[in-house]
Amino acid sequence: MPHVSQELQRVFDQGWEAPALIDEAQELTYGELYARAAAISNWMSQQGIGAGDVVALRLSNGWVLAASYLACILGGQCFVPVNPELSEEDQAYILQRVSPRLVIEDETAIRALEFVTATGPEFGEAADTARAIFFTAGTTGRPKGVRHRLSGLMASATAFNAAAGLDATARMYHVLPMTYMAGFLNTLLCPWMAGGSVVLGPRFAPANALDFWSFPQSKGCNTIWITPTIAAVLARMTRDPAIAATVGESFSRIFCGTAPLTSHIRQSFLKKFGCPLQESYGMSEVLFVALQSREDALVKTNAGSLLAGVELSFRPAADQEEVEEMVVHAPWSLETYLLEDREETPLTAAGGMPSGDVAKIDEGCLWITGRLKDLIIRGGVNVSPVAIEDVLSSDPDVADVAVAGVEDPVWGEAIGAYLVAAEGVDRDALQTRLRSLCTEKLAASMRPDRYVWLDRLPRSSVGKVQKFLLKEAQA
Repeated sequence: MPHVSQELQRVFDQGWEAPALIDEAQELTYGELYARAAAISNWMSQQGIGAGDVVALRLSNGWVLAASYLACILGGQCFVPVNPELSEEDQAYILQRVSPRLVIEDETAIRALEFVTATGPEFGEAADTARAIFFTAGTTGRPKGVRHRLSGLMASATAFNAAAGLDATARMYHVLPMTYMAGFLNTLLCPWMAGGSVVLGPRFAPANALDFWSFPQSKGCNTIWITPTIAAVLARMTRDPAIAATVGESFSRIFCGTAPLTSHIRQSFLKKFGCPLQESYGMSEVLFVALQSREDALVKTNAGSLLAGVELSFRPAADQEEVEEMVVHAPWSLETYLLEDREETPLTAAGGMPSGDVAKIDEGCLWITGRLKDLIIRGGVNVSPVAIEDVLSSDPDVADVAVAGVEDPVWGEAIGAYLVAAEGVDRDALQTRLRSLCTEKLAASMRPDRYVWLDRLPRSSVGKVQKFLLKEAQA
């Protein structure tokens, strides 16, 4: 693990005059970002907040949140981002669970602070004690806190950068929620550890998809992280061939993660923009695990090669001994879970993190073949939804799809296909076509028993389908 203070000292020394954070209104160098962070850190010290104290950051995407992260690192605090878009109940639960010494939520007050004048960075030993707690989104119960050492987050970012080839030339376009792990680790910490810059765009929404590319291209962005949902919307909504061509020319790296990536989305994106989606695999508990190279992303549908330092093992799944669960061993694994009434470690005695995924290594690459909790046991036969989703999504008139088990008196579980049709498509005709496609492509035991048409699939803020909500839909 790197020493946080030494690594950040190096990054900020080297990039002091280079751009670190850019938005529509301004461009902040590493030195200017540091000056704002130091002012926030001093303000916290004046209120008696010291190293090890918990500080909640209830802030929206913007330089104030980015500088507040850095301020907590300077002071060695444990920072807990709280998405202000969460329900009031969930926000209150997170704050009650972590009992912060301070909640930073008044952006106006932070903007009014007098910025520190500095000729260079001063990261002291307090930074080595910094920690972070990120709460997971889209669970069946209360949000679950995942606590990491900052040194672990930095080590994972460094390993990812090495695999991805990120360096000081990286100009990352940031459109993810900054209060979630991917919005901090993937799109802030990684480009900063590489000495690159971050361009803050508006949070992605289908409403801004038509003009999505103009701002990042005007700022010279060459790298972006998106989810499969964002990729699908962009491939569908970007209709100008000239704009699509410039995307392929200007973006040398388009990373895709946080949820499974179907072959259909891969192919649609590649066909539209002429550049591949580089799939990654990671978990909140063990951070980055694997990444596809650009070359592999052109022709393969795996999750890429393991990052340096990551190892896998496999064990029989509970109650499904014929199925093996992947266990991830990473040097940057979490410290502990914060559950509703206790703290505990999910790691095995050997320090591995059970992934909940069924996977294999083939030709040096990681292939995710299903999720244990998503496996459908139909008449005693284990069925993975992934292959079924891949077949259904291959029809261009299917805008979105998820497959989940449906309680059934005969089979125990039946296979339910939950679909969203493209605009203007006749659902009955499409369903007839999909049945024929599944007969052609899938074994009889894997063909959907029921088709459920929805206006949209329930997804979390980072694009994961909330399958527990799907099962409440009428089949």
